[in-house]
Amino acid sequence: MKKYAEPGRLRLVGKAWEIRHALRQEQKNRESRLPLTVLLADLLKKQRCGES
Repeated sequence: MKKYAEPGRLRLVGKAWEIRHALRQEQKNRESRLPLTVLLADLLKKQRCGES
């Protein structure tokens, strides 16, 4: 799976199960029930800062 950060958006490319798995892993790492929009916004911020 690949992640592409562009101004104002984050694009995840891969099979559906890979994307679901990546999103679930991010939620588990945060140990919370964040809405998907908040999760994606955080991922975008991390991607822009060069973190993975």
